[in-house]
Amino acid sequence: MESLDIKDFFDTTKAACRGKDITLFYPNLPPRHRKPSQTETARQICQECKVIDGCLEYSLYFEPLGVWGGKNEVEREILRRQKHIDLPADRKASHSVRRSVNSGRVDRMVRRLESAND
Repeated sequence: MESLDIKDFFDTTKAACRGKDITLFYPNLPPRHRKPSQTETARQICQECKVIDGCLEYSLYFEPLGVWGGKNEVEREILRRQKHIDLPADRKASHSVRRSVNSGRVDRMVRRLESAND
């Protein structure tokens, strides 16, 4: 996977976020301290996007930070755990993700989702 590029997952020229204010997708505050409007605006843009699925898939393999494919960092970490995907060693998870992992929150969410699917 490491030799893949973002364009292997989706056509970036079709991304709804193209040309938008990047701070909508990379707010400075951890998820629990963000104003709901910050993440919601990014999610709304994502929901209107033609390449949301490829964007999310790419982010699961390469993007630890920000809103990608309509999901924040913690939501994507939960998906990574479900799909057994590890970020490359040179990509660090955000503080909020590390805190959620260390507290057991991510594993609890994965178990809850897996039991709901059984």
